[in-house]
Amino acid sequence: MKKALIVTAFAGFIKSFLSNDIKILQEMGYEVHCAANIFHAGAEGMNDYFANMGVVFHQIDFSSNKPISKETILSYIEVKKILKENKFDVIHVHTPIAGAITRYACRNQRKKGTKVIYTTHGFYFHKHSSKKTWLIYHTIEDFMSRYTDAMITINHEDYNNAKLMHCSKVYYIPGVGVDTKRYTDIVINRDDYRNKLGIEKDDFLILAVGELSTRKNHQIVIKALAESKIQNAVFMICGNAMTSANTRNKLEEMAKELKVDLRLMGLRDDIPQICKCADIGVMPSTREGLGLSGIEMLAAGIPVVASNVHGIVDYIVDGEDGYLCAPDDEHAFAQAIIKLKNEEKRKCMANKCISIARKFDKVYSYKKMRDIYEELLSWE
Repeated sequence: MKKALIVTAFAGFIKSFLSNDIKILQEMGYEVHCAANIFHAGAEGMNDYFANMGVVFHQIDFSSNKPISKETILSYIEVKKILKENKFDVIHVHTPIAGAITRYACRNQRKKGTKVIYTTHGFYFHKHSSKKTWLIYHTIEDFMSRYTDAMITINHEDYNNAKLMHCSKVYYIPGVGVDTKRYTDIVINRDDYRNKLGIEKDDFLILAVGELSTRKNHQIVIKALAESKIQNAVFMICGNAMTSANTRNKLEEMAKELKVDLRLMGLRDDIPQICKCADIGVMPSTREGLGLSGIEMLAAGIPVVASNVHGIVDYIVDGEDGYLCAPDDEHAFAQAIIKLKNEEKRKCMANKCISIARKFDKVYSYKKMRDIYEELLSWE
């Protein structure tokens, strides 16, 4: 049986974003293996997930934030061991550091016919990045593109940057896809559900969905709400700390100091219902590959105040389905949130939000990904 290996830094990433890739490869007749680090917050239940998906799992002690370190060397050795013990027909790598380590490790396998695919999920470097970030990460990505048969990007800025590298085949897909109907068509008793969440009828509910991490930049919204002086504002975040519980503590301390009503809800399985309860969404990240939660909130018909960074700018059109702000500009975030306090303005944006979200529906992403696999894996 043909074998495929999917590699990413953290195992939880596979369940969140790569289930469709696994299904497509299995439908094409591949035995699918996954390699990642399962020892991180948010990875609970992953062994059961892999068993239910019929996947062979390999533990690799990847670090997600240290491109040059002892962990990198050890991870490289672990990847080489897996490659020695298995003959893979295709290796599909994800996330920057795990992607670089694996591509370098499988140079010999590629010479023997193994196809190597890399999905970027958002380059670390972009037009708002520092020169240092460009020097480190662009250099690594450009060099590693020499050992890549195909690169898949999920936003237009990354696509344009990848086209300038050494890989001959570069694709764009609209992310891993969102089940937009799950958010658009769901019907709830909004007042009852808000009450269940501890939200009063007159509260102005601002929602963020995403991990508690520095990159997600939740603190800028706390500062913006303090500046806005909206009396009945509630800032709700659905997501856990992926790497350090200290992030949660810092957010709670800042909210308490600035007298902002912050509700940290952890991981939830009722995000569509919560989106329907929210008045607006926020997406203040300093970097995103695309940002599925922003699209999910749009699909629920709520406008989103977001950072003007690559990925997000592919679906937030300033003044049409939300507002764009510099990720470090708390005043701009405050002003945008104040504008959307107006209920009529939010209602006027609702249809536009839904129509833009539908362009990123999972149906299109699934078909595009299958087409790419079939094209690449049919090479002689």
